[in-house]
Amino acid sequence: MKQRDRISNLPWEVLDSILVRLPLKQVVQTSILSKTWRRKWTCISQFVIDDKIIPNSIRDIVARWGFITTILHQVQSHDRVCAIEKFKLSAYCCPDRSDLYQCIHFLANKGLKELILKESAFFNRSNFKLPCSLFSCPQLNRLELSCCVIDPPLETHIGFKSLTSLQLNKVCITGCVLERLIVNCPLLEKLTLLHLVHPIFLKIRNPKLKYLEIYSNFEDVCLANSPSLLGVDICWRAWEWENDQYYGESNLSRVVGHLHAIERLTLHSRFLEVHARQFFISV
Repeated sequence: MKQRDRISNLPWEVLDSILVRLPLKQVVQTSILSKTWRRKWTCISQFVIDDKIIPNSIRDIVARWGFITTILHQVQSHDRVCAIEKFKLSAYCCPDRSDLYQCIHFLANKGLKELILKESAFFNRSNFKLPCSLFSCPQLNRLELSCCVIDPPLETHIGFKSLTSLQLNKVCITGCVLERLIVNCPLLEKLTLLHLVHPIFLKIRNPKLKYLEIYSNFEDVCLANSPSLLGVDICWRAWEWENDQYYGESNLSRVVGHLHAIERLTLHSRFLEVHARQFFISV
């Protein structure tokens, strides 16, 4: 007597909750179970693409991306109804910019809530220009970008109405664009800036922001109009304070003076050294 396949008959919501807890490599392997399972893996709600999914025999970084592209094309070619809530790319590879651009454009129309692009996936390259279509994701609440260029046209609205956590690592962005982005994320609670490509004026303005971490060079920093900040962590030096001359109000006093709700403040290294001197000169 043929045994009944109870797992295949489970509601898709239940199956999805099981599959997303498995490594993607194992999820893809379910395609060999039967005709019913051949395309099920392409419909899951979370895709975490890391080194585990790539065969050990593939070592060339371009070939590794080719293997990943095969997976992405199968996902994109499937006429799916369910949303893709999370996409994470952390595999060591060398992405083709047009392929990745097309992938993000596809994800932007699939109900995306989390997008994570790790540094390991870019082989120390930082010239991938983020597509403007990403800013059309109304449900995106977590965004982590590495080795990207954010340079939208002036007429483009940049921001995310549902975003609560933003991390930029080795990202190329101007001070004006960063300010626009932060202002247009009305629910943003956590902002992390790591090793920005160019030192810029960090003007952080967001009434909901609670936690700020800056591990990067910068020209200057202003935390006015961010009254909800509870935790601030600033590391590395500010842009050179030339010839030890002091101009205008101390940067340290401007930073500390606006932190009315602060519970934890950590200032590291050159930033504290230079601007503590400014503070004592100015008083």
